[in-house]
Amino acid sequence: MENLEWSPQMSLGITEMDDAHRALVRELTLVMQAPDHEFSARLQGLIGLLEADFREEEALMEEISYANANFHRQHHAQLLSTLHHLVPRALSGDYVLPRGIVHALPQWFLVHLVRMDAPLVNALAAHALQAEQTGKVH
Repeated sequence: MENLEWSPQMSLGITEMDDAHRALVRELTLVMQAPDHEFSARLQGLIGLLEADFREEEALMEEISYANANFHRQHHAQLLSTLHHLVPRALSGDYVLPRGIVHALPQWFLVHLVRMDAPLVNALAAHALQAEQTGKVH
């Protein structure tokens, strides 16, 4: 998949999460299109955005004691580990593997959105409904 564009079908209905994902899609596109002399810096910027997004999601999981938190967290950690290992290669001028991995990220993102983030959003909604029904709003 060469390109990823934000579409309404990607929306999860939580403004902060959707805004973060929109920013990730924009930055991923910039990394994919970056000339070699900008690639390493863009890759590091993408990693920073992902780390911030993942921290937010993981905080939400903790708040509701999300049953699948460990699996979701592992998915985040595996991606970040892979990306962090690419940075030294890119900094040394080896762009083949880093670009190959970056060009696979749109597919990773879509799978993660459907299999990980959508169920998290459903759990957040169920938790909010339960809190509302029992009068326990945090």
